[in-house]
Amino acid sequence: EEPAIAVVGTRDCSPYGVACARKLGHGLAAGGAMVVSGLAKGVDAEASRAALRSGGFVVGVLGNGVDVVYPHSSRSLYEDIAAAGALISEYPPGTEPVGRHFPVRNRIISGLCVATLVVEAPEKSGALITAETALEQGRDVFAVPGPIDAPGSMGCNRLIRDGAGLAAEASDILREYAGRFPGKLSLD
Repeated sequence: EEPAIAVVGTRDCSPYGVACARKLGHGLAAGGAMVVSGLAKGVDAEASRAALRSGGFVVGVLGNGVDVVYPHSSRSLYEDIAAAGALISEYPPGTEPVGRHFPVRNRIISGLCVATLVVEAPEKSGALITAETALEQGRDVFAVPGPIDAPGSMGCNRLIRDGAGLAAEASDILREYAGRFPGKLSLD
């Protein structure tokens, strides 16, 4: 069993969300966790790129066929993950991205992982669907706190209010699993 952490968030992230996604994606991978995301633009892509830069293993769970790049601007990210990680999909090759596929694939993202980290999410966000699915699957949920008046942080702040773990550093998450994965996770 490998320590896998889902990192998800809004496509329309703020500079704060980008910085947090990069910091936490890098820190989780550098600490020995496998980073799993949906590879959407925004938080997912930023966290995945940072995890790859740290030498980590990244899994992208797609809402389309593995041979279909979406969004098109992520071609280099897809290629990098295909070379140094894994791209997976329940959809056959050639399947185009369709809106209804993404909430459905979120159960796979959370199901592969011991925990889901929501980096930035407004009140209505696919990332919150992933967090909900994680809870239904008996997985842990963490969230990055944000300013109380920032629309992009409303979902995360609500998750924390309702009991999600607060994640300001990768070690806030890794510490929870160090005993379960002896020798695999580093808190430095």
